[in-house]
Amino acid sequence: MNSETSNPEQTALSTETILDEGPNVGFLETFYGVLFNPRKTFEKLYSEDSFTVVIYGILAVFLSNIGKLEPGHVNFINILGVEFIGFLSWFFVGLFIIFFSTVFKTPNNNLARLLGFTGLASIPFLLMTPANLLGHFVPFVYAVCMTVISIWAFILFWISLAKSFQLEAWRVLLMAIIPFLLGIFLFTFLIANIFGMLFTGAAVH
Repeated sequence: MNSETSNPEQTALSTETILDEGPNVGFLETFYGVLFNPRKTFEKLYSEDSFTVVIYGILAVFLSNIGKLEPGHVNFINILGVEFIGFLSWFFVGLFIIFFSTVFKTPNNNLARLLGFTGLASIPFLLMTPANLLGHFVPFVYAVCMTVISIWAFILFWISLAKSFQLEAWRVLLMAIIPFLLGIFLFTFLIANIFGMLFTGAAVH
């Protein structure tokens, strides 16, 4: 008669394996880490699986888009529009960067990781939410906060690219500036024309 005995060491190893299957860095830890210690946080995230990183990026973009709402224009339609434009801008800027990285044969050009990292770089825009409330009464406060946070977000964007491609920060400066500005300009122009045609057609009918 065969009897099976459980080995405590094997049980412990199995438990550790199950626990290790989850992400090593939680979203809240990532959220605060990107704001206050971005280099170390992105280094930790580099070892995470691409699915976890891109999910963190999606959550960050969703939250940061809310902070981009202008004072006095907070309603369901505007929130939906800002989220739609924000997500598409984020995705197209990522595609531009991957395209340039492929042309210049940049190593470690993983689209999912890049989208996750650049999405997390937009977290400072969430801090615009309280500034929106003050800006409704003092527009100057909103303008100053928007300028400071935009610079802060661009610096994080630069760091996120450097850590995503595992390159020195100075080597990704042009890679950050050109696609970022070009993507925003082209997408804004495209969306403005689409909405212009829609509203013009609605006015005619």
